[in-house]
Amino acid sequence: MRVLYIHPKFPYRGKDLFPIGLGYLAGISKDRADIMVIDENVESFSIAKITDFRPDIIGITATTPSFQRALEITGKLKKSSNATVVMGGVHATFNPEEALLGGADIVVRGEGEKTFSELIDLKDLEKIDGISYRENGRFVHNPDRALIKDLDDIPFPAHDYFRIENYKIMSIISARGCPYSCAYCSATRFWKNQVRYRSTKNVLEELKRIAEMGFNLVRFMDSTFTLDKKRVLEICDMIKDEDLDIKWSCETRADHLDDEILRAMSTSGCNLICMGIDSASQEILERCDRKVDVAVMEAAFEKARKYKIPVRAYITFGLPGETERSVKQTIKFLYKVRPRQILMSLATAYPGTDLSGGRYIKMHPNWVAKFHGHGPGGNLYLPEGMTRKEYIRLADYMLKEIKKCTHYSLYPKLER
Repeated sequence: MRVLYIHPKFPYRGKDLFPIGLGYLAGISKDRADIMVIDENVESFSIAKITDFRPDIIGITATTPSFQRALEITGKLKKSSNATVVMGGVHATFNPEEALLGGADIVVRGEGEKTFSELIDLKDLEKIDGISYRENGRFVHNPDRALIKDLDDIPFPAHDYFRIENYKIMSIISARGCPYSCAYCSATRFWKNQVRYRSTKNVLEELKRIAEMGFNLVRFMDSTFTLDKKRVLEICDMIKDEDLDIKWSCETRADHLDDEILRAMSTSGCNLICMGIDSASQEILERCDRKVDVAVMEAAFEKARKYKIPVRAYITFGLPGETERSVKQTIKFLYKVRPRQILMSLATAYPGTDLSGGRYIKMHPNWVAKFHGHGPGGNLYLPEGMTRKEYIRLADYMLKEIKKCTHYSLYPKLER
């Protein structure tokens, strides 16, 4: 069995991050198949190279921003290879029929390690949970697959199949899932309303491997890294006890940061906290089910500054309830808390989110490309009562003010 994994190119920030989902798939399949990986963000897509490899199965991951490129790749592969094309990822999970109509032979929905293992082992399709496919012209959606109970059972990502020298930072996931239900995010649905943790010992072993590979920049890709306080304190202590020569960053929420956590993060090498702010309008936060107060977010910035940890703020324009007043509230907040970096996105009705099915607005891709925190490809959400002219004016105004607010250049290259 010969298996090719492809990570399609997508044009927004973070493209130098290691595609950890494919890393896990390579890890579970390396003992049962010959593996090749192409990450288009760090290397060129080559039909000749693929033809020489002669894959039996081709796995393509697809988020919404990379979905169109995934379809382009699928079309090229269908003309040059007889391999079975399997598509997975968030977009394909929530829109499996779109992926199948676009050329995929099979869609893996949700968590993919066990499902892909059974595909490699050539198990009959009707017996594989968590997949969609077409049979005699009709769509077949097999039952969802149960989530893996113990994440420690999953082998580490197989880094050796990637052009590892082309990555500036190494990704790691210490937990899967999110307990929150923010209107613009599909993570809770994707992970079936559960949060599962790897053991801290298992996380440490992977961190040691990453350090041995020569990486000194690490990014925890958990939805909310500091969700479990006791656990994050253990990880910080382990990093210090092992004297790992790494600097690390994470994503988290303001209401899961306190002095004890920040002190531990600071002394264990944390050099950036990525914090979801979205808006400084309490009304918008409540309409999006964010379950956080503006005052708590402001206090989190003060605490992070106390421990000298830079903060990147994620801001989203155009969420339900957005008005000129709410935009000005957010800008005023940013000038007050002064994040080290600010990434502004446009509210997008991604598949699997509460925003899907709402009012949409079409904008020229060149205009959208100005918002570097934004991943293109989805439908832009248009707040009720807002005209197209007002949408453009307010988004441009917010971006202009954000550039003025930031301490340094808007998108520094060194801190990620």
